[in-house]
Amino acid sequence: MGSPTSPHQKPRQPTTSPAPGPTNIPTATTSAKDGAPPQRSEHNQYIPNPLAHFSAIPWAARLLRDPAVSNIVVSERQPLASGDKRLVRETLNGATTVRACVTFVMHLPTTAEEEVAGRPPLSKSKALLRGGGPKDGEDPARPFLLFNALLDLGEDLCGYRGTLHGGAFAVLLDETMCAAADNQSQFAFTASLKVDFKKPVKLPGVVLVRSRVVKKEGRKIYVRGTIENEAGECGIHRV
Repeated sequence: MGSPTSPHQKPRQPTTSPAPGPTNIPTATTSAKDGAPPQRSEHNQYIPNPLAHFSAIPWAARLLRDPAVSNIVVSERQPLASGDKRLVRETLNGATTVRACVTFVMHLPTTAEEEVAGRPPLSKSKALLRGGGPKDGEDPARPFLLFNALLDLGEDLCGYRGTLHGGAFAVLLDETMCAAADNQSQFAFTASLKVDFKKPVKLPGVVLVRSRVVKKEGRKIYVRGTIENEAGECGIHRV
């Protein structure tokens, strides 16, 4: 796995910019009478109750029940009056694109903490998301948290049939990684990126997108991210 990082920089003018894997990813669906689409919730997601939706999927439910998890949020997908973020709030918000989204944050456990707790490793991508500490500009009062997004993705995000498009990969990662960067800078935008594709992500299905700041250097913020399946296997990582 590669180790270079992608810098994010604070803009001079505030802007808004904040959202895994490959084989046999389960999909939960919401039914409606007479084939009509389900009525959208106040969050304007296609699936009215995203939290219940993901809680019905065993591997996603285990993530949400982890005691290290905090700040579980059903993502707001209502269009903004400013017209910002139309790609993710409108274009990629529907029955055949991003059907449901729930985000949460957690402290990245050390290997020693995992061993003491007797639980399996958080993710096979954990090494990619390591970094931080005083040498990397981390402030103990504002630690580098692990940002996560559970997404239910539809078939219109495919490039080749049944496989997530590479451009969609980048958009989903960028949204989650900017959320991690914003936690350290209030506002951030992507200055450069590198994407490594490891395995295809099969669609339709549920994926987990992870991101974490690994270094701060002046105005630059370096973030790493992954898209994974229920086994913690990476379909892609962006650094």
